[in-house]
Amino acid sequence: MERHIRMFIATLAFASLPSLALANARLVAVIPLDGGCVSGPTGPAVQAWDVEAGKTYRLRITEMWECGTLEGPAALDVRVNSTKTGNTDLVATWVSDGTYEFDFTLPANAGSTMPIFYCTTPGKANTGLLVVRNDGGKYQAHLRVATFSPGCKNPKPVAVLPGLVLPGPQVARAASMP
Repeated sequence: MERHIRMFIATLAFASLPSLALANARLVAVIPLDGGCVSGPTGPAVQAWDVEAGKTYRLRITEMWECGTLEGPAALDVRVNSTKTGNTDLVATWVSDGTYEFDFTLPANAGSTMPIFYCTTPGKANTGLLVVRNDGGKYQAHLRVATFSPGCKNPKPVAVLPGLVLPGPQVARAASMP
């Protein structure tokens, strides 16, 4: 009998753990707030939104059901990870059912791609769920630091290491609000 109780408790505990397979939040918009350029999303698997270092963007995430109620708490903790400049804990504010927004300023020396997490605990890098593609596909959505030619054309990903060139977008188009 004791074995059955332990199995039941273990099953219940496992079922209550957050999982990337259950993560549904989608990055649906990246809006420049101070004249920065944005392009995307692009990519057949991990989805990249090309953005400029040193610029501020408003990120809109929908389908955030795992850590709130339908009406949503007024704010949820989110994090943008960067191996180059460090992780940034932020607070996303409630917009409508399951939809939250937050502003993020990329460091001037930012490079590489930056995954986004939600339902995080500030100061704890191993918490949260990964934000997925805008179409709901089960791949991550990342911000990718890029340089742009005049008119926000031809984004070129910033190399993380000398000689390393990340693949650029196949189609560059302006991000728009849904």
